[in-house]
Order: sequence, then structure tokens, then C-alpha cells
Amino acid sequence: MGKAEKIISGNPEKLTALAGSAMVKELPGENAPVRQGAFLPIHRIRLLPGTIFYDREQDMLGYLRTVSNDSMLYNFRRASGLDTRGAAPMTGWDAEDCRLKGHTTGHYLSASALAYAATGEEIFRENAGKVITGLRECQLAFERDGRCHKGFLSAYSEEQFDLLEKYTKYPEIWAPYYTLDKIMAGLIDCYQLAGCGEALEILRPLGEWVWNRLSRLPENQRQKMWSMYIAGEFGGMIGTMTRLGEITGDARNLEAARFFDNEKLFRPMELGIDTLEGMHANQHIPQAIGQLELYRLEGKIRDYRIGRNFWKIVTGAHAYCIGGVGEAELFHQAKMMTSYLTDKTAESCASYNMCRLTGQLFAYTEDSRMMDYYEWTLCNHLMASASHTADGGTTYFMPLGPGMRKAWSTSENSCCHGTGMESRFRYLENIFFQDRDSLRICLFADCVLSGENALEMRTSEDHLAITAKADMALPLRIRIPGWAKAWTAELNGENLAAEAEDGWFFLPRCLKKEETVRIHLPHRVQVAEDRFDPAFANVIDGPWILAALSEKQDFLDAPAASSIVKIGAETFRAGKVRMIPLARVDQEAYHVYLKKN
Repeated sequence: MGKAEKIISGNPEKLTALAGSAMVKELPGENAPVRQGAFLPIHRIRLLPGTIFYDREQDMLGYLRTVSNDSMLYNFRRASGLDTRGAAPMTGWDAEDCRLKGHTTGHYLSASALAYAATGEEIFRENAGKVITGLRECQLAFERDGRCHKGFLSAYSEEQFDLLEKYTKYPEIWAPYYTLDKIMAGLIDCYQLAGCGEALEILRPLGEWVWNRLSRLPENQRQKMWSMYIAGEFGGMIGTMTRLGEITGDARNLEAARFFDNEKLFRPMELGIDTLEGMHANQHIPQAIGQLELYRLEGKIRDYRIGRNFWKIVTGAHAYCIGGVGEAELFHQAKMMTSYLTDKTAESCASYNMCRLTGQLFAYTEDSRMMDYYEWTLCNHLMASASHTADGGTTYFMPLGPGMRKAWSTSENSCCHGTGMESRFRYLENIFFQDRDSLRICLFADCVLSGENALEMRTSEDHLAITAKADMALPLRIRIPGWAKAWTAELNGENLAAEAEDGWFFLPRCLKKEETVRIHLPHRVQVAEDRFDPAFANVIDGPWILAALSEKQDFLDAPAASSIVKIGAETFRAGKVRMIPLARVDQEAYHVYLKKN
């Protein structure tokens, strides 16, 4: 799949990318790749207490239980002329005077569906159902009013869509199709993950509304609309309309997905040319996700190339040491990440979407290095972005400048607050992958897997243990992460030959009930030179980036690895400076990039 290169600055031995900074070379006569299997669904996985993954999941579950369904419906009821039922208005990006209102409600629906799938707790399904019933009432009220076309639903009138077609710029309008995508994606998640059938009653006419609206526009007009910053941002509408078409069988849904083609991005990505400098990061990552959704259904190799090459270019030349991308929401010059160490680095929802894109591609490649990137970004950005209490908070940006602090977005109702509600559960989608001849363990978290091939997975600081809960029907393939060097394996206490092929340890026979395979993965603290800038380094411990806790506003000097002493669980010291995983940093000032002497 091309020349392997370093992928994450600060850990040159751990992760590899499949791209350079300027061009990805295509193989002549490239065959269309085939999906090798599928990730196992969330409802079969339950996290176990004792890890940061469980703690952050519980925090978000606690927050979701406090959310007012009527507040989530406030703007929709007000826009459609219905009684708001005494609900408190929403704030931030969902305030009454904001032109993006409604998007958080879509994220809330997705989060509720995911929470139900991840726990089985009926309260989350019930809450989703109440909001869906309210949205259906609003959709019918819009139709009765006569000022909106049939099927329309939003937290404002159709005016923003009219103005977009006249090329009205931000901030007079603010990405109406982005908001629509969040609403529709939330409804689809509720239908697929929580069995909320009423969601489809909203989606069918809403999908027709999208087709009717865009099919009358010439292609050049649509292309101009989608190229507008940021009014033309349409989020994941390509993937959403594709998923809807798969559910309904309505060819117009798939045709509507193609109406969002953005050749300004797609043509250079098809050719593997890096034109991302100056582009808005999270405006374009969902477009690559959408292309892979289309490829999954229609099999057009161009769609796959666009998604794959985009991933290669971003991870190969635009990712910070934590796996996150973008500064002030924008891609900048390739391989110049240390020139942009500010308080506006690494937008959280961009990493959320990069992980989703990675999971899509993995289904075709089964490339362990892709899961290395996923693990690295999950541990060092998505988990690091989560508030440590049940307030729903998520960092908008992950500051990477010296002596900076995280800021939790709780009342702003930003895009990252929205994806943050989902991301505490979404990564469960990518833990177990079943192909024709094995069950692959892709990510490591304390959990139980039910159904066929039931098992329990336990992790510790230096090993991974997987115990069969019934006689398994498939043998295991376990990812050996790039950071693991002197690893060993044993079955029921007996040593096994520790050999990995393409990053996977293969257990040649199926486990019997209560048999345990154990992989010893000793961590080795490293001071790793930045892959782009030899003047900087990061301190890493296994899959975790260590943050040096200090209020100093100048860059700290990188310590020698030999001077770093472990003083407690997940706690280290270099001289007088204490270090903990970035994901464990709460209110403290910290340094991630350190100056090399």
C-alpha cells in the first residue's frame, strides 16, 4: 500500500502512515478493494469499571440523564409555531439568535442512541423517542403552516437555505446543511441503534425535501455553494444521505448524496495531491467519510481513492503529536506543526471524525497501523478532551502551546460539545472486527463481549488478558501495537512463540471456555523526537503522551529518558517536574511539546 512513513510526531517508532506530504502514488490498474469483514455492534459490548474509558463513559451517561428533552425541542417548536411547553431556551450555538441552532439536538439523539446501545438502559431510548415524537410534530406543523416545502424540518425556517442558493456569506447565514446533517444523522442512529421506528417517518419526507431542493439546481451552482467558507459547510450529508438510501431503498437518496460532490476537494484527493493548506479541517473530513459510505454501496473506485488518499495525506503530514489536526480549525502548511503550537490546536470533532474515517478504511485493509493511529488519537485526544465530571464538557481545542490549560465547553453547545456527547461511546464500534477466519482485537479496553465468541478482556499497565466465556467459534488475532517492543504471549500460563505478522498475533486455534491468552506489553518511557522538527520532542509511555505539569510560558527542556522516574500509578517525575498522561490532566497547566537541548 505504498511506502510506510512516520505518522505521529513524538513517537516515531509507534505509528506509520501510508502517505507523503505532497502526493500519494497510485498503483496502475488498482483493483477495487473488498471489505474483509465487519466491526461487531456496540450492543454486544459492555465496558468494565477500572479504566479511564469506563470513567468517561459514566460521566457522559450521568450528563445525558440530566438533559431536558423539552429544551432540546425548544427551537424547533418555536420555529414551527408550536408551544415550547415552558422549556428553558438553549445557549451558545443553540441560542435563539444563533443561526446554527438545532445541531445539538441531532448530536443528543445520536448520543442517546449510542448510550442505549452501550448500556441497554431504557431511559436513553425513551428520551430519544420523546424528542423524535416532538420533532415529528414540528415537521407536520411546518407543513400545515404552508410557508415551508413538504418534509422540511429544522430549528429555523427555510430562509437560510434560500440565502445559501444566493451565495450569502457567513455570518449572515451559518451552514444550514451542516445543521440538517446532525439532525438526520441523529434520527438514523436512533432508528438503527435504538429501534425508534418513528424516526423513519421523519426521515423519508425530509430526504425527499433534500432531493427536491437540490435536484433543481445546476451543478455549477452547487459547487459554488459548497466551496463557500463556512456557510456552505454541509457536514456529513454525503454519508447521511447514503445511509438513508440504504435504509429506504429510495434511489433519490443516493442521487442526493452525489449532489454534495465537492470537486475542489475530491479531484486533488483522487490524484493523491495535498491541497489541504488553508482548508477548514472538519468541513472536509466528513466529506471523505461520505465518499467511503458511497463506495461501500456503489463500489466506485474513485470514491475509495478520495477517502483513502485524504486519510493518508492528513495522517502523514497534518497531524500533531496527539493525533489531532488543524489550528484555528484550519489545515496549514504540511509538516509544519510546531509552527502552530497555540491555544487553538486540534479541534476535538476533527479527531472524532478522523477516527471514524480510520475505522471505515480498516474494514478494507485490516492494516494494524491504522488501528495504531486510532488508538493514539483515542488515548491522547478524544479521552484527553473529556471533562472529568458529569457536566458534558469537551474541549473545543486541545491547547499544545507551553503552559496552557484545557477549557471545557459546557454551555457553548459547540460542534465539539456535540461530538463529545457521542465520542464517549462511539469508539466501542471499533474494538472487535470479525472477518472470515478470525476475530480481531483492534483496541484494548476492559470489557465483555456477548454472543458468539463471547469473551472478557482485561488490561493492566503491562499486559492484556483475554478469557473465553464460551467455546469460541473463531481464533483470535490480536493487534500488537507499534509501541510494544519486547512483548511476549502465553496461553493458560504456557509460553507461546511471540511472533506477529503485519502487526497481528495469531492464535492458531479457538479458545475453549475459561481459557486465557495473555499478551505482555511492557511500557517503555521514551523521549521521542518530533517527526517533522528535530528541535522538539515528546515524552511517551506506551500509548500515552505524558504532559509535563508546569505554569511556565516558555518551552521546557526535554529530559533524558534515563532521568525520568516513575513515582506512582501513571505518574512520573523528571527533576522537579511531574508528568502524567495528557488524558489525566484536568485543570493543570501543562507542556506536551518540549525543546530538545
